[in-house]
Amino acid sequence: MRAIRRLFSTLTSTGYKKMSSIDRYTQFTSPIRNGNKVGFDVHVYFHKVSGPNDAKNHGLNNLQDDDHEVRNMRAIRDAIKEEFPELEMYGIRDRAIGPHPLPMFEVDISTPAQFGAFIPWLAINHGRLSVLIHPNTGNSRRDHTQGAIWIGDKLDLKLDTFEKEEEMDEVARRLEDVFGKDRD
Repeated sequence: MRAIRRLFSTLTSTGYKKMSSIDRYTQFTSPIRNGNKVGFDVHVYFHKVSGPNDAKNHGLNNLQDDDHEVRNMRAIRDAIKEEFPELEMYGIRDRAIGPHPLPMFEVDISTPAQFGAFIPWLAINHGRLSVLIHPNTGNSRRDHTQGAIWIGDKLDLKLDTFEKEEEMDEVARRLEDVFGKDRD
């Protein structure tokens, strides 16, 4: 019992707030975004190569592996649309973008109920595709690293993109200090 009290004492000192049992199923734990904001992003990655040399660079034996993976990605994407029409899904990114090392598509999760239904389904049906699931707390680097959940093979993200974001945030803070906040 003392261990549980110590745990709650530690959690409350870090900003943890106990939620009612009903709230746990309708709202994400703070600081994960709730309401109209997206609580979790789900990135489904696939290999798309342009030729035999590119296939070898991606660890694929031949272009047929790539074709199979692209077909698998499209089949999973179509199944998500059919099985989970309430989830917001973005277009297919056919190249690496931001911290994401491979082409991918993204699905947004807005409620714990959506998370509870979709993530187990995806764990069973992802095929050979790698999937990154991360919370949206406002700290992108932490969300994509410490808060990340992987299904399939874990990929190395391009973490230097977060350093650029952090630098831009610092520049914005300094400008606010000099010029004040924009008051539209």
